[in-house]
Amino acid sequence: MTEPIDAIPTTYAGTRFRSRLEADWAITLDGLGIVWEYEPELIVLPSGTQYVPDFWLPEVGTWLEVKGPNTPRREKATELGKARACHCTGTCSCRWPGGELVLLGWPSHRSPNRPGYRARYGHAWWGAAYGPSAYLTECPSCARAHWVTLRRPWRCRGCRASLGATPRFYSPAEQLIRFGEGGSLASAHVDEDMRQLAEEERLAEAGDDDGW
Repeated sequence: MTEPIDAIPTTYAGTRFRSRLEADWAITLDGLGIVWEYEPELIVLPSGTQYVPDFWLPEVGTWLEVKGPNTPRREKATELGKARACHCTGTCSCRWPGGELVLLGWPSHRSPNRPGYRARYGHAWWGAAYGPSAYLTECPSCARAHWVTLRRPWRCRGCRASLGATPRFYSPAEQLIRFGEGGSLASAHVDEDMRQLAEEERLAEAGDDDGW
């Protein structure tokens, strides 16, 4: 039987990953300027189950479990997310606002608008293992990219500074965060501007057609 392409052991940045998909997530995190540790510790979950998450992002209190197409189970990540979520009554006093986040990182979302991408590339696709949806954002104070939920108050998970009254939250469905290419949030801003410009041009053309 042919080995699934994402299950091929891959070395990146001096680390031997169990799969190419994990290595591509490491590349993506590096591009976003997010510090990561690969399989840093064995965790004993409340159920007694032992679990080694794929990535720990120490500056922003986030775990990332990479899930390929042939590894759909998520029970351990969900249990970890529930155990490490904020359980404060009233004002959150957790080390990271909202407690530790646990994310699931999936294979890239293929964009039909970028046919030049190689098959394994596209845009980053993630989801929360437990609790509210997670959005990528950038702190205006320390310029750190990280994931947050929409739970207020909006604070940086790194420096705890306010994210402002109207922070920009990126969802995976927007297909703005490039995967496996080292793309930064700055490149996401460029993609967003280009997309808005294209939409304005399309609407202008539609308006001209209506005028005839």
